[in-house]
Amino acid sequence: MPAPSAIVVLLGALAFGQAFFGILLVLAYGVGMALTLVGAGWAVMHLRARASRRLNWFESKGAALVPAVTALVLVGAGLVLTARGITGI
Repeated sequence: MPAPSAIVVLLGALAFGQAFFGILLVLAYGVGMALTLVGAGWAVMHLRARASRRLNWFESKGAALVPAVTALVLVGAGLVLTARGITGI
């Protein structure tokens, strides 16, 4: 599924008669996104190996808390956004 921004770039480039330039922009965006994701994955993979040696306590006890804390953060963010939306109506 193409990104909406890529479609906007392509349509804008077509409107200006620069279809090839639009395709190059979308291609560069895709390559940049792929390199970013590969770099982030590589960093996580290597940092996890280093951190696992140092954080034995977290792996045994703290890791069980991560899903609960994440759920609380998401629910809290949802409540804040809901309250802001209701007050803006």
